[in-house]
Amino acid sequence: MNRMSKYGVLMALLAFTLLNCTNQGNKNKDATTDDQTVVDMHTSEISLDWAGVYEGTMPCADCEGIETVIELSDDNTFTATYNYLGEGDKAHTYTNEGVFTWDESGQVVTLAAEDDIKQFKVGENHITLLGEDGEVNTGELAEFYVLKKKM
Repeated sequence: MNRMSKYGVLMALLAFTLLNCTNQGNKNKDATTDDQTVVDMHTSEISLDWAGVYEGTMPCADCEGIETVIELSDDNTFTATYNYLGEGDKAHTYTNEGVFTWDESGQVVTLAAEDDIKQFKVGENHITLLGEDGEVNTGELAEFYVLKKKM
């Protein structure tokens, strides 16, 4: 076999190999995106040790703050104690008890006790009170809506 024939066969073999690898990559990519839906199962509900007691002082429009303690139990019940800080009529404490539910994403709990309903986003060792729109507060006082888990 002459030198040109050897190079021709080698080039053809190289081209065939590259083309085959490229097509295999596309087939695998298509199979993953078209045939399979990858679901991220890492939700707060199943991935975090969320049961426990959370504490913090939340902002208050007409008092010095609201000392808040929320206990989330494994049986999906909760106890929430709110201590309004201040003098006179402004200072008072009340407690709610009830059940909570997880949203479909497994990230947010809704605490329901009579006509008091609150939503919290559950994170690693903290819960964050959500606004009425279901979104995390982002204003100047945002850090005060985060209750930290008592260890």
